[in-house]
Amino acid sequence: MEERHVIVTYRFDRATIQELCTQFEPDLMSPIRHPTGIPPDVQVLSVVHFLASGSFQTTVAMASGISQPMFSNVLSRVLSALLKHVRRYIIFPELADLPTVKGDFYALGHIPNVIGAIDGTHVALVPPAGMNRSTGTGRVIIR
Repeated sequence: MEERHVIVTYRFDRATIQELCTQFEPDLMSPIRHPTGIPPDVQVLSVVHFLASGSFQTTVAMASGISQPMFSNVLSRVLSALLKHVRRYIIFPELADLPTVKGDFYALGHIPNVIGAIDGTHVALVPPAGMNRSTGTGRVIIR
């Protein structure tokens, strides 16, 4: 598979996917109540594709050559492995650093009040209608 196609399919390059497979392998090595077991790299690739595509478990499972119930089990295992290493991959700014972070993002893209990025994708966080309302201070009241 060409690198460009890898990035489109998984939203990561080969090196990052290999790093994830290597890092999660100890948590994914034991058989998952399946006679043949599922190799750690297949587990990681399946879950990364699922998260990157926003598709259904059944669709990703079929593409991965496993059943949907097995994929559900794999999803749980890979996400649990990810949670063990989450601080390495997901970083939230400290409250005191927010003005600097906002300023740095504004300098990059001229979008105000940005405090983070996910894969370079702009995601507007908007509460459901009638559920929450802003206090005008950057805080939201949840009913």
